[in-house]
Amino acid sequence: MVEAQGKMQTEKVIAYMIIAGLIGFLIDTIMVLAEKVLLRWKAQ
Repeated sequence: MVEAQGKMQTEKVIAYMIIAGLIGFLIDTIMVLAEKVLLRWKAQ
């Protein structure tokens, strides 16, 4: 990503930022689902 930034490849930098955001959202969703499944007893 730094290389793309240095060469002024803005499209690539923006694409990498979007991909990083989507991966973060996916990890967050997986963690929330895992918490619901693994800590089901806590809600009772």
